[in-house]
Amino acid sequence: MNPIYDIIFCISILTYNYLLGYIMKKLLYKLLLSIVFIFVLSTDAFCNDFRFVQVTDLHFKDNPASAELFDKIIDDINNTKNVQFVAFTGDNTDRASSSDYTKFLTMANRLNVPYYVVVGNHDVFKMGGFSKEDYVSVVRKYDKHQKTRKTSFFIKKGDIIFIVLDGAREVIPSPGGYYRDETLAWLDKKLSKYHNKKVVIFQHFPMKLRHTERDAFNNERYERLLAKHDNVIGIFSGHFHANEEYEKDGIFYSITGRASGPDAGYKIVDMIEENNPQTHKKSYSFYTQFIPVSVK
Repeated sequence: MNPIYDIIFCISILTYNYLLGYIMKKLLYKLLLSIVFIFVLSTDAFCNDFRFVQVTDLHFKDNPASAELFDKIIDDINNTKNVQFVAFTGDNTDRASSSDYTKFLTMANRLNVPYYVVVGNHDVFKMGGFSKEDYVSVVRKYDKHQKTRKTSFFIKKGDIIFIVLDGAREVIPSPGGYYRDETLAWLDKKLSKYHNKKVVIFQHFPMKLRHTERDAFNNERYERLLAKHDNVIGIFSGHFHANEEYEKDGIFYSITGRASGPDAGYKIVDMIEENNPQTHKKSYSFYTQFIPVSVK
């Protein structure tokens, strides 16, 4: 064979192999890019799920045993993945006093995530020298994430609105809730304003009353107000020192056990986002775990 033809043939083979390798690399690159793109989309969908922790009825006392238990709860939460914030839903201290609440907040500042506090019947006592005004002043001073001057307020977290609702009596504390007219009027306005958002409410007093707490002021009006709106998806409370969950009229109600005493614990709440392919609307379901805590 002519040497020139041999050279041309070799060059052709080399060129073919180079082009084939280049094309294969491009195809492999595109394939890998597609896989990454699909993964990102699926991860983004997963990231739309939301996790928070509820701690209620801690009844914190300024003594070593109470501090040790609270430290254990904080450590556990700090070691829990993907927590967005912590909600302390009332009776955070056992005695309504500036010194006890300051100590409670100072310890809570060890949390690695933001935290928000709800006022309970043990947290304020105006005639005892710790009014709601005093409570707000102490919270604003020590909790860098809660600077509101009100005991009822809201927090925006992506597409979800979290509302803290005050139902505590101030002058003389009572085990019954007290939903004032102005508090419910404020809630009504917020639910109307954010009618296109999903809303979760944190409050100390459950909507489900017991025979010792039938004196809850305006509870019936509160229920009628909820019936007007379709954006409330969950209400989380404490007060009963027991765990109970139920669903009523499309709202998930969660009553969480206490974070004090021999049966102490806290609740991890996962909000799982679901997309309806027919209506293209988002909905959420709740998955909860009550985590017992003990100190050796």
